Amino acid sequence: MEHRMERAEAMFTGTAKSKVIADICFGEDHMVKVTGEGFSCPLEGAQTLELNSTVPIPVNFNILGTLMQSNFRMFVQYLGITAYDFFKTAFPGTMVVEMEGSFSDGLTVRGTFTLSYVKDTLICRCQMVFDGLTDESTSMQDDLSPTLTCYEVIDAGTKADEALSAIDLVWKSSCGERYRCHLNTVIRSPGNFAPTHHFIGHEYKVTEKSDNNLHFTQKCKSRATVINFFKN
Repeated sequence: MEHRMERAEAMFTGTAKSKVIADICFGEDHMVKVTGEGFSCPLEGAQTLELNSTVPIPVNFNILGTLMQSNFRMFVQYLGITAYDFFKTAFPGTMVVEMEGSFSDGLTVRGTFTLSYVKDTLICRCQMVFDGLTDESTSMQDDLSPTLTCYEVIDAGTKADEALSAIDLVWKSSCGERYRCHLNTVIRSPGNFAPTHHFIGHEYKVTEKSDNNLHFTQKCKSRATVINFFKN
C-alpha cells in the first residue's frame, strides 16, 4: 500500500491537468458533444474545469458542470498520513464511474465515465443521458445559482475494488426555491482496495458563464474527512 500511495502522490503533485470528452443526450434526437479542460492542485483540493459546446446546452451549465466535475475525486484533499486515497491510487490504470441521479421535478440522469491517465493528463470520457426533460423543467432555467456547498458520503462497495458514493446536490432559483438532485455513484478501480467510510465536502464557484450556454468555467474546493463514531 505504501508503494501505491507514493506513486499516487508523485503523479498528483503540483499542478495536474484534466480533459473532458462528453457525449450528452437530451432526447432521442438531441445529442450534444461537450469538451473541456481543467487544472488542479490536488494536494490543496482545488480544481478548475472549463467546458465548451458548439451548440447551446438545454440544461443549465451549473448542473451539467457539477455532474461532470464530481468525477474528478482524485483531486480531493486528503489530510493525515494514515489516509488511504482510493481514487489517486487507481492510476496509472483506469477508473470507471457509473452515475444515476433523480431531480426533484422528475428529471433523471444516468452516465458512464471512464477516467485514464495519459501523458500527465487525466482524461475523462463520458456518456450522459437526461430523461424526462420538458420545456417546464427547472433544470432549463437560466437563473439557477451555482451548486451549493454539499457533503458526499463515500463507502466500500460490494466488491474489493469498488466504492459507492451518495450526494445531494442543491441549486437555488432567483425566487429562492431549491432544486435538488440525489446522485448515486458506483466507482470501480481494478486491483485497488475498497475505501473506508468517509465524507467529502465540496464548495463550488462559477467564474465564467456565457449567456448562450456555450461556455462555462467552475472552480471546486474538495476536502475529505474521516469521522469516528463512538458508543456511549
